[in-house]
Amino acid sequence: MLDARNTSKEIAEGRPEIAVFGVGAVEQHSIHLPLGTDWLGVSDLTRRVARELDAFLVPALPFSMSECHGPMAGTVWLKPETLAAVVRDTVLALHAQGFRKVLIVNGHGGNFVLEAEIRRLNLNYPDLIVLMPPSFAPRPGDPKILDKGVGIHASEGETARQLYINGEHVKDKRIDYQPPVGREFLDYAFIGFISEWGVWGYPSYGTAEKGEKATTHRVARIAEWARETFSQVEVLRAGEEEA
Repeated sequence: MLDARNTSKEIAEGRPEIAVFGVGAVEQHSIHLPLGTDWLGVSDLTRRVARELDAFLVPALPFSMSECHGPMAGTVWLKPETLAAVVRDTVLALHAQGFRKVLIVNGHGGNFVLEAEIRRLNLNYPDLIVLMPPSFAPRPGDPKILDKGVGIHASEGETARQLYINGEHVKDKRIDYQPPVGREFLDYAFIGFISEWGVWGYPSYGTAEKGEKATTHRVARIAEWARETFSQVEVLRAGEEEA
């Protein structure tokens, strides 16, 4: 794996086949998690994935579409068109250097603009493959790691992963709260109006042990999926050229 700590010469000579970067967020995460939870989480995740893929790790973008947390202190957000432009420019900068495979890992659930932008990049640049891992459904035999599920915000899953990678910055006091409305209400009201503590789920169930297991499992799934999907897309595109 190569990253921003390497020199330009080392990257040019090493020339990894794949570039990996994450999209994080800086936004409130209730009273127990740091503002940078999404950015810290996806930075750690992409480092582990890049190591598995022997890829070039691009530093994760810290800001994205966090406007639904807007009035709560410390939150910073980009407009959808700004995020799309930043992702596009980042990918095209890599493409200009010769990278033909880019893996984008989304670390924030509200970034709906990413799929459309990735689709456009793949359509407009036939020699470029840009992928973004989906939310993986459990497979038969997968271990049950979380008691209350991933949750929506600052809940068991995020708390567990932060306890594992960043435990010194996780506060002891945690509030469990499950709003009586669906996630779609984040399109209608700021989260502070839905949950005054900015939490949506059960953070008290999070542990560092669960965070380690969840992280290990997700890294393996992403790396496996990326290898398979890059290969499948190459085969599909080769068939299109022959036709």
